[in-house]
Amino acid sequence: MSFFGLDVLLLALAYDLILGEPPARIHPVVWIGKLIAYLRIRMRPTYIHGFALAIVVIASTVLASHFLVKALGSVPLLSLLVSAYLLKSTFAIRCLLQVSAEIGRMVEQDINEARKMLPALVGRDTAGLTHAQATSAVIESLSENYVDSILSPLFYYLLLQPLGLGLEAALAFKAISTMDSMVGYRTPDLKELGFAGAKLDDLANFIPARLSILPMALACPARAGDAIEAALKFHGYTPSPNSGWPMSACAGALNIRLDKPGFYVLLPEGKEPKASDVPRALRFMQVTIALTLAASLLILIISLS
Repeated sequence: MSFFGLDVLLLALAYDLILGEPPARIHPVVWIGKLIAYLRIRMRPTYIHGFALAIVVIASTVLASHFLVKALGSVPLLSLLVSAYLLKSTFAIRCLLQVSAEIGRMVEQDINEARKMLPALVGRDTAGLTHAQATSAVIESLSENYVDSILSPLFYYLLLQPLGLGLEAALAFKAISTMDSMVGYRTPDLKELGFAGAKLDDLANFIPARLSILPMALACPARAGDAIEAALKFHGYTPSPNSGWPMSACAGALNIRLDKPGFYVLLPEGKEPKASDVPRALRFMQVTIALTLAASLLILIISLS
């Protein structure tokens, strides 16, 4: 494998950490979303049409990116920059940390405004959340999205980069994740149409979600055992087969109770979360992410030797 894959990842990380998210009009994930929205209104709410939607979205995303990079192959620098731009679109480190920090500060300053901002992170009804419940929502989303928005796309990039298909794999994951976020609901009109996208998302996140507890444990050595124990004990409490792993590990590492009213309580014996726990969670996740990025780069470097 050439250094191209390593260079692409380094440039993608630099873009994300320095510039953040690109404008919506040229954001690859926004265009994936537009394709999903276009197909959704033209397909029947059936399982067959849902599988067809998934195939078209994933194939279109992978093929478009593959042939675009191939077409630019004669201009190496341009090919590198476009590949890095496309890869960056599959993860959102700076955005996740910034939004979580902003809402965390607002929970302490103005709970009503925080309730209005929380839908940017969570899908639950935020109108009546207490300070503790709003804080819990921020920390739950931060830890859960570490997998979906960072670890999983990097995992698939590393997995298939030796075959020269790392970028395509990361974008395929992002297409699946975007489908799940747009149509993967159990409402009457989406229960069947979104079934394939939801199940593919569960499958795609299955391994990364379970791997997530390792960097999370290493990020807090003094409570590494507590993080792993909480993940093993409480991961099955959430409706999702994957989100319980990073959220429970985070709860164990921080020794706080995470509570989604009416759905689950993780680490019930933990302390009630306070707004001051959001900065703690952010520092913890920053170390977790740094370890993840370091491990990713190390894996690519070793594969080149």
